[in-house]
Amino acid sequence: MTTPTPSDNTGSTDSEIERNRQRAAEGWLDAIIDLAMGLRDRYRRTGDHPDLLEGIALLRTGLGGVGNHPVRYVLLSNLSSLLLDHFHEIGDLAILHEALGGCDEAIPLIDEENRLTVTSMRLEVLGLLAERTHDPAYATEAVKSASRLPPKPYVQYALGRALRTRYDLTDDYATLTEAVRVLEECVRATPADDPNYLLWLSELGNALQQSAERTGDDSVRETAIRHLRTVVARLPGPSAATLLFRKVDLAAALRDRGRQTGDLVALREGVGLLREVLTATPPASPHWVNRCENYLVAAEFLVERTGDMELLDQAVDIGGAARDQAGAGATIRLLLGLLHHRRFQRTGSRTDLEQAVSVFTEAADMVPYGEPDHVVALGSQGRVWFSQYELSGDPQALRDSVTALGSAARASTLGTTMRGEIQFNYGLSLNAQYELSMDPAVLAAAGHAFSEAAQTQALAPRERLRAARAWAQTEARARRWHRARDAYAFAVGLLPFVAPRSLARADQQRELAEFDGLAADAAASALWADDPPTAVRLLELGRGVLGGQILQSRSDISRLRTAAPDLAERLAQAFDRLAPSGQLTSVDADLRHDFELKLRRVLDEVRVLPGFTDFLAPPDLADLLISTTHGPVVLINVSRLRSDALIVQPSGITPVELPGVTTDSVADQADTFGAALAAATRPGTGETEAQTTVTGVLQWLWDFIAEPVLKQLGHLSTPSGNWPRVWWSPVGQLSLLPIHAAGRLPSSATVLDRVISCYTPTLRALGHSRQRHTRADGDLVVVAIGDAPGAKTLRGVAREASRIAALAPATRLDSTDATIAAVRAALTTHTSAHFACHATSDPDNPSAGHLLLHDGPLSVLDVSALDLTGVRLVVLSACETSLGARWIPDEGLHLVSAFQLAGYPQVVGTLWQVNDMVARLVAIDLHESVAAGEDAAVALHHAVRRCRERFDLTPTLWAAYLYSGQ
Repeated sequence: MTTPTPSDNTGSTDSEIERNRQRAAEGWLDAIIDLAMGLRDRYRRTGDHPDLLEGIALLRTGLGGVGNHPVRYVLLSNLSSLLLDHFHEIGDLAILHEALGGCDEAIPLIDEENRLTVTSMRLEVLGLLAERTHDPAYATEAVKSASRLPPKPYVQYALGRALRTRYDLTDDYATLTEAVRVLEECVRATPADDPNYLLWLSELGNALQQSAERTGDDSVRETAIRHLRTVVARLPGPSAATLLFRKVDLAAALRDRGRQTGDLVALREGVGLLREVLTATPPASPHWVNRCENYLVAAEFLVERTGDMELLDQAVDIGGAARDQAGAGATIRLLLGLLHHRRFQRTGSRTDLEQAVSVFTEAADMVPYGEPDHVVALGSQGRVWFSQYELSGDPQALRDSVTALGSAARASTLGTTMRGEIQFNYGLSLNAQYELSMDPAVLAAAGHAFSEAAQTQALAPRERLRAARAWAQTEARARRWHRARDAYAFAVGLLPFVAPRSLARADQQRELAEFDGLAADAAASALWADDPPTAVRLLELGRGVLGGQILQSRSDISRLRTAAPDLAERLAQAFDRLAPSGQLTSVDADLRHDFELKLRRVLDEVRVLPGFTDFLAPPDLADLLISTTHGPVVLINVSRLRSDALIVQPSGITPVELPGVTTDSVADQADTFGAALAAATRPGTGETEAQTTVTGVLQWLWDFIAEPVLKQLGHLSTPSGNWPRVWWSPVGQLSLLPIHAAGRLPSSATVLDRVISCYTPTLRALGHSRQRHTRADGDLVVVAIGDAPGAKTLRGVAREASRIAALAPATRLDSTDATIAAVRAALTTHTSAHFACHATSDPDNPSAGHLLLHDGPLSVLDVSALDLTGVRLVVLSACETSLGARWIPDEGLHLVSAFQLAGYPQVVGTLWQVNDMVARLVAIDLHESVAAGEDAAVALHHAVRRCRERFDLTPTLWAAYLYSGQ
């Protein structure tokens, strides 16, 4: 579409066209004009280019015969309108110059009523010339001309386009801000049923999208997506050609959302839209190359998130074909090089690395120094030379990398995404140079580059967090511990933004997994800085991020309901709509991103109210200490920097150094333990050896972790009276090992013989459990499924359920009665629950771990989404209910933590597969003690000790059971 002209006649029908054709053949000039414009209208409906060419020929013929007659200026303005369409079809700059000349000749003498419209069209031509020639003088002329015209919508549209173009060419953000303002006024002043409304709205959407890319502002981006979706949805069927342009615009906005938030739904939708556009665009079209560029950018982002090699190979092929197209410039080569480099990173192919070097060099040679694409080319060359250095160890490749990236950094604009990305890569190359030279100045320069990248708000949160972690690591390497602590604190503060509530749970897990272990390093740096309180706070903020989101949504907002009921209702609605979710459609994703922004706005509004400054903020240290009033919580922190146990009590924090514990030693013990567990399930001679191996791991846990902690606490022997309690909160892969079973078997130098062990994923989770804790008696639901479809029969389940149900008022859900719906309903009406069934952890997607009910799985995600009140105890007499995933252990994603988040203050679970008979013995023993009035933690402790007495040589049978919560 183009700016309307004086002879617009968008209602021309085929019959009218034929009638005008007959009159034009008779020499009627008005018929020639009407025929030309009717043919243009039909072209816009059908995309039939010969119609447009015929209209141009008619107007040129008419011009040849009118001399200086006043109608000449009407012909010139209409011809310019058709030439604009023709330019969009074939991209020939000579056509634009002809259109500009026609406008310049027509404007001085055309009547005042139509002069403004033709002047606006001239502005559009100037803007297109600026875009295609990269000459900002055209854009500046357009802006000056438009500023002198009345603020009519079509003038504002042309001005907005010109301002956007000037921003593209000058990188002056104030110009883009002004473009947004002008275009917003244009859209507000235009009725939604106006023929040009969608054109105005799409231009505004694109301006907002550019602003979001520059600033990283989520709210601006979501507004852009909303506008662009409206345009795509409302464009009429005949507007097929225009629809392709608008789909490209929408895909760009979705791509930016995906990059900034990790939203795979958006990335996949954007790639799909662009594939549709490419399929509908002939390779000979002048738009092919530009649409390829958009597709390659989107595909690369999706590959970077998913590792989809098939998509990557397809994108490389498409980029290679586009590189050979006429008109393909530096941008295609930059994108193709990026894809080759990405494939090298995935496959190690030297050919891809060489191809990346080749096309980046081509791109750099094609673009004048200082232009944005030249800066990108320099930065890209620096990245591939760094890869060459990593592959070959060639110091010259590293020097070339440092030089190129340093030049790119100096030539880029502060605060932009480009500058942030270049500074991060520059820091990596400087860091490598430091490893060769050990020059402290080089390390300081690397830290400065990382620091700037981390604080670049336009960068995606994940990229900022990568930079912040690298910044902190440089400070730690220099042993500037106070600076390292602060840099790590900055990094930890970014974690919630890496996994926003708007994402599906699987996407959240994937985003957080890259930074597993960050909290441990942060706490270790704080301890080196002699700051244990900060160490505890950083561990709290950096672990259990997803659980923390749920706990925040379950917080008591009754005080807010009294002070500001409307805000409380809006807050509750946003939390409800942002409950943890599995798969999302594009519609779901849009809604969740919208509610994420609403949640942030509501919290901002609440926190300006008197007395609500810290509303729903993470708890401070005093609140965390209160959660330890019933016994110490031991945070066991294992980091590459140092390892410590932090004993947290109401009186304060006591660090206990663990010099024999390292990340490697814990990983080795976890590997050894896992292999022994697998071997212990296979009858034969290997079973005895496996039990010996397990015993060895339990001894290692005692010698290096448990004994130093218990010694510090003064628990040196078996208690003669009331047993003391200790809450364990291990960090990282240590959470996969049974600290509660540590000891030198068969002696009494064991944790089981010194204290009652409880677990908690975080101090916040423990405080939440204590707020909900109730000792009130209530009835029990017993869920017993021994014959779930497709699973091995559990023969002892019925007997276990019968014995337990006989101890207290109980409801039975057996076999076919134990459906997902029935179980969910029962959990809302019973104080306690006992599950005797199959359970499975999922090492690839821990939120998909589940209890297997009669009609399907009840997953970790399903359970954690429940919000139960008045509940007390759940016993999961099943396998692996407290086993998290090794690739994201700090999140503690398993059934035990899910039931705690759902509201149960007391949860009993298992770390690995348990024997059917032993499960029955422990469960019955536990419930008999609870029915007699004993606390669940105490009851489990003694039940496990009695089980240990029966099976003292096979610790895998009794050591799996643990208690979590209050």
